[in-house]
Amino acid sequence: MSEVEITRDGAVLTITLNRPDVLNALNKAVHDGIYAGLEQAKDPSVRAVVITGAGRGFCVGQDLQEFSSGADRVMDNLRENYNRNMLAIRALEKPVIAAVNGPAAGAGMSLAFACDVRIASDAASFVPAFVNIGLIPDSGGTWLVRRVLGAARAFEWLATGRRLPADEARTWGVVSEVVPASELAERTKEVAELFAAMPTRAVWETKRLLDAAETATFEEQLELEAATQAELTQTFDFGEGVAAFLGKREPAFTGAAVVRSHPIQLVVTDDLKRWRLTVALRWLLALPHLLVLPAWLFIAVPVGIVNWFITLVRGRPSAGVHAWTSRLIRYQVHVNAYVYLVADPYPSFRGWPGRYPVDLAVGPPTAQARLKTLFRIVLVIPAYVFAYVLSYVVSIVGLLGMFYALATGRYPRGFRDFSTYSLRFQAQTFGYLFLLTDKYPTLANA
Repeated sequence: MSEVEITRDGAVLTITLNRPDVLNALNKAVHDGIYAGLEQAKDPSVRAVVITGAGRGFCVGQDLQEFSSGADRVMDNLRENYNRNMLAIRALEKPVIAAVNGPAAGAGMSLAFACDVRIASDAASFVPAFVNIGLIPDSGGTWLVRRVLGAARAFEWLATGRRLPADEARTWGVVSEVVPASELAERTKEVAELFAAMPTRAVWETKRLLDAAETATFEEQLELEAATQAELTQTFDFGEGVAAFLGKREPAFTGAAVVRSHPIQLVVTDDLKRWRLTVALRWLLALPHLLVLPAWLFIAVPVGIVNWFITLVRGRPSAGVHAWTSRLIRYQVHVNAYVYLVADPYPSFRGWPGRYPVDLAVGPPTAQARLKTLFRIVLVIPAYVFAYVLSYVVSIVGLLGMFYALATGRYPRGFRDFSTYSLRFQAQTFGYLFLLTDKYPTLANA
């Protein structure tokens, strides 16, 4: 019997924790099962996800039979298992619904809070049990609970560890509704199907924007909303929604993503504000990145050669190399955006996708024509020459923009837009060279 069951019903995927004899306590197998379910949920045909528990419990947190008291082991366990799944839930581009059928305690409580919607049976309860064994909440519990309840109520509850029954949880806003235990499955199905019928991209972007609002200023959030709104107007669901409204009929949303002319695109949410001190010291501050980036590119050459042979033989690149190279080119975009004042925050050294205001979206690995692969180094030359010329133009634009930013604390929008156009073309050129795609770099700004 699997310790996590993954089932599909139309566009709804359900992840059921299946250790009812121990109230679905978490062990390594359960963590792996949850992660596997979330990976399956990335399938475009999945448009809503349900997480629930088998038997009379939702999840009571860590299985203490598997608990290790070693500090290093505890930290590794949290990073490799708990944190991985919490981040995967928040990053999943679908609504996630927790059907809380019974006690949700410790990390099980955090798991429920990580979901976008919580529906509880009248037998459910929430218990932040950490303090009762001398610990603090983990799995993002402090961040998630504070976001739902506010600092004062979150502290009182987490620091006392008292049990919160379902009705009180509804009063506090922890759950959206409470239903009799016998009706939970049917009500969850109705809610999940409702979300699955919604415009999935708009639902995801709403989720993303609400998370961003935790740290963004009002002006930053307005800019992020504007950029996201413009993006969504290019989706099928926007056109369908408008047509349905004008035609006085129900819309038939598909959840399809924006159709792009190229699988490598820039995602720009920059607000044009610049801090004068970091503008003046930009090249000095960027020096560590200017040392790391060439080293990373040096390693990329033998990796790329190996991947070239793999692609020639298999007709598609290695998924692992694709992910690693995507991070490299994204890191290159972050560094260049910082150096040339296209973005203001200091970039990380890891190249992860996230909240950097000039970010890179890369499509998944796909089959590539072997003939294009064989002559890739020759085919890329025209694009590489043009990208090289653009790099010089961007450096001149950045120098002029530096004086403007020093005087006004802002960067000219026209300079920013031209620079992002150039960075996008350069990223597409490197992506083509390193086999992220066999789509040739495009001059179209889309």
